[in-house]
Amino acid sequence: MGATFFGQYLLSKGVINREALIDAINTQRNQNLNLTALAVRQGYLDKQQEEAILLRYRTSDAKLEDLCLESGLIDKVQLDELVRLQLSDWMRIGAALVAGGHLSCEEVEKHLDVFQEAQRRAEEQIETDFSACREPETVKTVVSLAVIHLGRISDQPMKLQTLSDHACDLAAGRRRYVQRLVGDRELHVVLDLPVEMESVLAEGLVGIPCESGTEVAIDAVCEVVNIIGGNACTQLEACGFKLRPDPPYSTEGNGPINGKGDCVRAEVLVGDAEMDVQVLL
Repeated sequence: MGATFFGQYLLSKGVINREALIDAINTQRNQNLNLTALAVRQGYLDKQQEEAILLRYRTSDAKLEDLCLESGLIDKVQLDELVRLQLSDWMRIGAALVAGGHLSCEEVEKHLDVFQEAQRRAEEQIETDFSACREPETVKTVVSLAVIHLGRISDQPMKLQTLSDHACDLAAGRRRYVQRLVGDRELHVVLDLPVEMESVLAEGLVGIPCESGTEVAIDAVCEVVNIIGGNACTQLEACGFKLRPDPPYSTEGNGPINGKGDCVRAEVLVGDAEMDVQVLL
């Protein structure tokens, strides 16, 4: 098993059922607030100010704490208070399962020890695979930025599961998004997203519901890809590359994945769904 979430691990082992996991996730969502939501609750921000900070957060790779301070609307003392409140109120999935009566504390602790050891090994393997691939810094930068931005914009938990050195054809129920980065070298960033992710990402970016498959949703997700590609070009300057992103596009076919060149494929867990991030070198 690759890297996964504790709730998914318990589900795969038959310790809990899907209904219990959904109930626990909903409990978490109601309980756990990000720093800007806490700031609104405490009266430090209004909703419009919060959305302005979150817009910057979704489109950059900066920490939310830093953006709160940079806004000038929250000072260091207030931020420290918000961090303390968040830590004291934060509920992990195990606690949510206990609160819902699905598991005992003893059962959570028993399975958590085994899970953490399995995750440690899985994460070590991922780091080994990154080191073994061609241009590891380039690949790791692109994959990490994809996970960061897709997670921020969709507001869903994401985790890199496995890394492999072979490309894959577009699976049923997914749409492929592609961006070419060009300059003193060339590479392609390829995202294979479940179609339901289109509407989630589009709404996260533009703030209104968007039906998957529509021009509005596809254009919005292309802009998400552009954010990933643009940030990748900036970060890859540290590796000595001068790159610029071409306009991204969507396809229901295989696009540039044609079996030629080196390709690294990252499988990413998104909630209880999966997606692929591929870097074609």
